[in-house]
Amino acid sequence: MDESLLLFLQQNIRTDFLTPVLMLITSIGHYGAIWLLIAVLFSLHQSTRQQGILSLIALLLSGGIAACLKQLVMRPRPFLQIPEILPLGLPPHSFSFPSGHTVCAFAAAFILWRTCTGWQRFLFMFFAIVMAFSRLYAGVHYPTDVLGGIIVAFVGSSITWHLRNKIFNQSKNDR
Repeated sequence: MDESLLLFLQQNIRTDFLTPVLMLITSIGHYGAIWLLIAVLFSLHQSTRQQGILSLIALLLSGGIAACLKQLVMRPRPFLQIPEILPLGLPPHSFSFPSGHTVCAFAAAFILWRTCTGWQRFLFMFFAIVMAFSRLYAGVHYPTDVLGGIIVAFVGSSITWHLRNKIFNQSKNDR
């Protein structure tokens, strides 16, 4: 199923219009760069500081879990296993599972979903979805790598959120 979906994307969805757009999105996601920038910018302003700090913690925790999983699972990239898959851009040399881009995108997006209101929460979640899709589109991750990244991000952001609630409740009791 992983292989079939990647081949379908490569043969039927890749276009001259989408490729530069999705490659730009995937490039700004390297090492979680755009998500770290968003978190830092949020941290600099008093009104969004908690969102930024929680996003940074979720990014670090989820990213750490993902890095450990990559070394434990050691799944080769799809273009190394499926000769028909032609990766876009410079092919990554790290292992495939889970998708680090997806982990970072969803770790921040899950926190921002909980802390933002209105259209902002949908914007961050939409951007996380597009970031994850860009990794499939580029042929550098299997769909299960992306799904695994979403799960890792959910776990990391949930732990972060739980810790936030404990700290918040404890500081209220200390007053």
